[in-house]
Amino acid sequence: MPFGRHGQDAVRAHATAYSLRYPASHVRIDLGTLGPDAVTVGAAILPLVGFFARGGWPLEPEPKEPNPAWQTNLQDRAAQ
Repeated sequence: MPFGRHGQDAVRAHATAYSLRYPASHVRIDLGTLGPDAVTVGAAILPLVGFFARGGWPLEPEPKEPNPAWQTNLQDRAAQ
């Protein structure tokens, strides 16, 4: 949902009220210029960041824990 300029002053006032004075004096809150697909593109990039951080390799599968004894016994009985 585009927020637009009509709410920009309220966002600035809220951010200023909840920020430290010195850092807030060095920051500018303005409208984004990325267009209506900015959220979609940003969300699509998140999985790629992890992929490239691993050097382009897929996630290692988690080691499988052994079955509990009752499940192994049940499988053995079913196989007989």
